[in-house]
Amino acid sequence: MNLEDFKKVLDVNLLGLIEVTLQFLPPVKKAQGRVVNVASVMGRLSLTGGGYCLSKWGVESFSDSLRRDMQYFGVKVSIIEPGFFKTGVTSIDLIEKDLRRLWNQLPAEVKNSYGPRYLEEYLKAQRFSMNILCSADISKVTRCMAHALTARHPRTRYSPGWDAKLLWIPLSYLPSFVSDFTISVLLPVPEDNRMVCPNRVDVTKT
Repeated sequence: MNLEDFKKVLDVNLLGLIEVTLQFLPPVKKAQGRVVNVASVMGRLSLTGGGYCLSKWGVESFSDSLRRDMQYFGVKVSIIEPGFFKTGVTSIDLIEKDLRRLWNQLPAEVKNSYGPRYLEEYLKAQRFSMNILCSADISKVTRCMAHALTARHPRTRYSPGWDAKLLWIPLSYLPSFVSDFTISVLLPVPEDNRMVCPNRVDVTKT
């Protein structure tokens, strides 16, 4: 990825969220209202490179600092950390289209370091993961939003989705070598690095 790829995501997912929050904060503060920001489990555990995980970590940090600043004024701040759901962001067609775009803009030497089969193996791993992890029940997310907005005692964090509760959030608390190994099992290895982990299991073939 190049810097522009990062900027596009950060502008929408992080800087846009901060700008909207700051614009509405004075009346929210006056009314002792609430701020509910949507982050992601990817704000707890980075699965891939690029701007998405980076932006969601930023949402977590901004929301945490805002909550601590606003508690003295009666403003409650909550963070929604959804797992994987079937939305435009997780559309296999869109993901593959963008991955092919990124691959095609790479210099030849970088492509060669990953190997000629890497892209197709990566796309296969993406399809495998999305088919297993993505839930179609978006109401799990909206129910958390409704609770954060209307409950007398809203939670600081909500983690809708079975994968968030049972996989990603627990994994984020474990030592880094455990999370690194678990994530590496889900992704292909670049050709130049196959000898580093020769006994790695390809879960897409099991």
